[in-house]
Amino acid sequence: MPGGSVMSDAARGQLHTRVHDDVVGHAPPGTEAPDIRLKPLLLTGLFIVVFAAVTIGGLRYYYNRQGLGPLVQTARMFPAPRLQQSPAADLAAMLRDQRAKLDGYAWIDHENGIARMPIEEAMRRLAERGNAAYAAPLQPERTPALGSRGGASSRVLSPGVGPGAVSTPVSTGPGIGVR
Repeated sequence: MPGGSVMSDAARGQLHTRVHDDVVGHAPPGTEAPDIRLKPLLLTGLFIVVFAAVTIGGLRYYYNRQGLGPLVQTARMFPAPRLQQSPAADLAAMLRDQRAKLDGYAWIDHENGIARMPIEEAMRRLAERGNAAYAAPLQPERTPALGSRGGASSRVLSPGVGPGAVSTPVSTGPGIGVR
């Protein structure tokens, strides 16, 4: 190069685009050494598996050889009275009774006409009635007994008299206490 200074392409800011060949000293493709050495990795994994197997086998041998120690208590029975001898049978009986109540007819309050019916039947009857099923039931008209005042209190306020005013008692006899 003229001028006496030898400057590389990289130093001059130019990208290096030439391909290196084997003469420069690069290894041919495909012959690079792996980054992970396989032998130590496999030996470590094998050691872990063997260690776990020996540990499990040793513990199993130890516990089978020991048997029941003096600190282990056998199952004991509760003292009398034993209230629930067979919980499974008791549960089955309770579920059977509940199912019978849900699926059968029975009087709840015979005097007032309240009965129990199966859920499916009650739902069918509600569906037949439509929106009228949710209306308030009709209440029978209750008439006051003879000789009563029909629910009026002993003091009746005169019309136009405000709260806190004193009024006179009303009598039930004819012409007595009339104002």
